[in-house]
Amino acid sequence: MLRIAICDDEEIICRQLEDMLFEIGNRINQEIETEIFYSGEELYRFLFRGSRYDIIFLDIELNQINGVEVGRRIRDELKDELTQIVYISCNEGYAMELFDVRPLNFIIKPLNKEKMQSVLTKAVKLLDRENNFFEYKNGNVTFNIPLREILYFESCGRKVNMVLENEIKTFYGKLSFVEEKINSCDFIMIHKSYLINFNYCIEYNYEYVKMSNQEVLAISQNNRKAVRERLLQRKLGVHHD
Repeated sequence: MLRIAICDDEEIICRQLEDMLFEIGNRINQEIETEIFYSGEELYRFLFRGSRYDIIFLDIELNQINGVEVGRRIRDELKDELTQIVYISCNEGYAMELFDVRPLNFIIKPLNKEKMQSVLTKAVKLLDRENNFFEYKNGNVTFNIPLREILYFESCGRKVNMVLENEIKTFYGKLSFVEEKINSCDFIMIHKSYLINFNYCIEYNYEYVKMSNQEVLAISQNNRKAVRERLLQRKLGVHHD
């Protein structure tokens, strides 16, 4: 079941998008539940009270709190890096401004069914991947942690620190083995000591990345090209096809 929020101040757009999503859901055999909001304030109020959605289709040109601000609040105030945000707009000029919100995609109106199906299919794949787990042992006890909850791994001698939003878990092992075991395109080695989840990268330059917990991690010289290419791919992913 995909829980989807639609936020647009034009009722006709909301209904058109909702009908399109249900039709695509039937086509790809994906059950969908939708909720419609006509303002950014209303959507944020529901999110602030604890409502959560897998995907939010969010118009940019909203009154009072626009879609860009809603997205920033979702990422920065609610600390939610997991909800997939898809922006919709009549204006192509927002693409670069949206990078800080880390959206899944940016769709130009009028809505196109093929484009919508592509976006929805990608979201389903990402959400399926987020349901994967990392398994590790501490003593004789085996633990499973959802990959979507891991910000990064840090090598500390013979041990590895697994950094989550509010805690750090430690186990014996090597970072190279962790990378091989995860085998996820969301994780990349930026340094011999750091394997990061790019979904939690909120700032970067040539020499470092800043994670959502405000930690600044160095990018080694040998890894800078690969990291730059990965970030460029993410940046280009904001544009419409």
